Order: sequence, then structure tokens, then C-alpha cells
Amino acid sequence: ERMANEELSAAKATLVSEKEELLSSNEVLNKKVTKASVVQVEELALNGLKQRKSGKAVKKNNAKNIEQLQVCFNTEENTVAEAGTEQFIIRIINPRGETLAIDEMGSGVFVHSETGEEIRYTQIKEVDYNQKEKQACAVWTPNQPITGGEYTVEVYNKGHLAGASKVKFK
Repeated sequence: ERMANEELSAAKATLVSEKEELLSSNEVLNKKVTKASVVQVEELALNGLKQRKSGKAVKKNNAKNIEQLQVCFNTEENTVAEAGTEQFIIRIINPRGETLAIDEMGSGVFVHSETGEEIRYTQIKEVDYNQKEKQACAVWTPNQPITGGEYTVEVYNKGHLAGASKVKFK
């Protein structure tokens, strides 16, 4: 009987070890699939806008004339990503390296998938994604003056950087 118990204990230990290896392997594969399903963005642009009296927004390059910041990008085709609503996290960084963020306007913090670092973001744009290229734009109205200098805009999908661009305002 003691022999049978020892054999069962050894078999159980082997099974536990194999289960842990499978879980670890599964986690690695899940991370790879998630990374493969990240929807990259291209033609990422940050535009300064000013509202005309007619209500039409026009592009401006002089910081003192800018009332809104518009972020536009094209999603790239990705057949690994599931069709449906995709969240794109937009981060606008001013010339001082600060992320433009106002919590009442949808700003927050997300966790970078590779570094685990918590990163402040400006806003989230949800896009009805069908695995094909599609243009998306989001407008940010900070209700505070925009300063001149170089701005960086980053777009993240599933916690991974999907695209970045820079623009200078006078």
C-alpha cells in the first residue's frame, strides 16, 4: 500500500509540473497572439483646429489660433485581429514632455503591455474595425491655450504602441 501511495504521489507531482509548464506555455502563446492582433496605425497626424463663426473647423499651425487638437490615423489591415470595436488609446504630449490629460474629458491611465508601466493618456477613440484599412479621427478640446513647439502623438492598441508622429506648432 505504501508503494502505491508513493507511486501516486510521484505521478501527481509529474502531472502538476506538466500542468504548470502548459499554463506557462499557454501564457506565452496568448501574449504572442495578442501582439499579432495589435492593429497598427499609419498616416498618423495631429492637426490644430480653430472654429470659424460658420461652425466649420479650419486647420491652423500657429499655436495662439488653435482651439482644438485633431488626431487622425488609418488603421492597417490585420486578419489576426477580430472584427468589432477596437479601442485606440491616444496620447498627446506637449513640448515640455507632459501628456495632455483632463480626467473629466475621458483621460486616464493604461498599462503598457510590454513594460508593465502605467502611462497617462489623453483620450480613447473607439473604431468599428472590420480587419481592413479605415480612417479614424478624434478631436480634443482642452479649453486651455496651446503653446508653440513640437508635439508628439502616440496611438496604442491592446496596450502596445501602434503608431507615433510629431508636429510643430509656431
